[in-house]
Amino acid sequence: MENNLKIGYYLVTDIQHIPPIIRLYPYLGGIVFTRKKEIYDHLMQKYGNQNIQAYLCKNEAEIQRLIVRHRIRVMIYPSYHVLFRGKAIEIFHGGLSDKNYVESLKILVYDLVLFPGEKTKDKVAKSGYLKKIPQWKIVGYPKFDPLINNTLKVTPLFNNGRKTVLYAPTWISQHVHMKMIKFSPHGESSLNLWAMEIIRALHKNYNLIIKYHSRIFRKPGGIYEQIDNLIQELGAEDVVKVCIDDNILPFMYQADLMISDISTACYEWFHFDRPIVFANPAPDYYQKSDDIGSNTFAWQAGDVINRAEEIKDFVSRNLAHDPYKEKRNEIFNYTVYKPDGNATQRQAQAIIEFYRRYENVPYEWLLLTSYLFRRFRRNNTKLKNSYYRLFRKDKIGK
Repeated sequence: MENNLKIGYYLVTDIQHIPPIIRLYPYLGGIVFTRKKEIYDHLMQKYGNQNIQAYLCKNEAEIQRLIVRHRIRVMIYPSYHVLFRGKAIEIFHGGLSDKNYVESLKILVYDLVLFPGEKTKDKVAKSGYLKKIPQWKIVGYPKFDPLINNTLKVTPLFNNGRKTVLYAPTWISQHVHMKMIKFSPHGESSLNLWAMEIIRALHKNYNLIIKYHSRIFRKPGGIYEQIDNLIQELGAEDVVKVCIDDNILPFMYQADLMISDISTACYEWFHFDRPIVFANPAPDYYQKSDDIGSNTFAWQAGDVINRAEEIKDFVSRNLAHDPYKEKRNEIFNYTVYKPDGNATQRQAQAIIEFYRRYENVPYEWLLLTSYLFRRFRRNNTKLKNSYYRLFRKDKIGK
């Protein structure tokens, strides 16, 4: 660990942002900041033995004061959030997904962006923003390193001889754009449309792991309660397991096939070189695409469920034959740079090299120049988005 580095990490929305920080912490040390008790509690409970220094703060103002008090020079972000203190590095908590958040104008507020592979970099380049990022580098996908290096901890959920299917839907959007409502009222998640049908179709013949995205919004009588009730009604508790965790890889490790929709999880699954089936969140709207700007680019690698009667047929057929193997591996190799178990080291080294450029800059000057740079860039992106809303609606949110 580089104990002399004044580095901070900002965790904002949910627990799935924790693993990228856990991968880096042994190399860089530093301080983790969050305003969300769920994140802080999960971090302390699951990773408390790693002696991570963390603060649970009331608001961003408190975090900014702590950054100054600890003289943090570089802040690391696994999501598109940024504070106005110190240099900013974007590492992505996923970064493999076909969702268009990667092409957001927000990427321009970072001093250094570390990409997991060529596809993500090309998506940003296609949007026209890559050349405006001050510094970027392709390092790979650190989340895979424990898997490749045989240090991933896995607790088996079944021991009954059945094949196991993993269903991993993305999170249900609470803010769907108006033009999408009639096609996909829950955004890019298949959970509301397909979860119950998948359970009914598969529970008699397969083990089923339902791995929820960690960003879930529960309400009485909602989809999560409906799923729990259905599992009980079917008497399927021994073969259908519902899981929430910050890391999906241990569940992927024990599955023979995965069903997902529009998610980073699809690309993480490609690493296992096993078949995938896609559950279409809006059958009248989404279709396969070979355009890297599309949110269904990954769908080239598997069958797409559009009708309930296809679920069992697609699962059994792909387990027996795996017809998309070649295309799946082609997309994976394009998406992930050097899956060799050394991505964390490359990411850490890129951060250390960047840090060394600023470690002798007077701290007050570093704060001032970073603040002015970030404010200028943030205001510039707001102005551009206002322009897009008026004259280029095709680029809103990009």
